[in-house]
This record gives sequence, structure tokens and C-alpha cells, in this order.
Amino acid sequence: MAQFKYSAFLHEARVPAFDRDWQPGQVVANGGIYRCKTCGDETVVAKNAALPMNHHRHDLRGPVVWQMIVFAQQRP
Repeated sequence: MAQFKYSAFLHEARVPAFDRDWQPGQVVANGGIYRCKTCGDETVVAKNAALPMNHHRHDLRGPVVWQMIVFAQQRP
């Protein structure tokens, strides 16, 4: 589970981007922390970068499916 110390740097946002499922290798629109919905493993991905293809495997648990849990907001 993602952790933080300073809550002043985080803002709760109920936007649909957090509800999307991502497959390994897909390019993400938002850089941030992504969590595997099957096992809970997390990874950091840069904006416009691909999610890891071989980050981890689930032989019996099911497929790797990523969900964004924190996105990094960049200023223009």
C-alpha cells in the first residue's frame, strides 16, 4: 500500500482516471504510482511511459492488471 508522511502534499480527487484498468505494456497518460489489482504490488511509471511488461508474474492468481492510485501533477 502506498504510504505518505505529509498530507499537505496530497489531495483527494474523485476523477474517472483512477478507475481505469491498465494492461502491462500500455502507455499511461499520467505519471504516478500504479498498483496491481491482483496482488497489490506497486510500481512508479513516468508520464507517457509504458507500464512494466515483466514486473512480476501471477502463475495461479490471475492476470497482471494495473490501476493508478496516485498521479503526479506537473505544472505547465
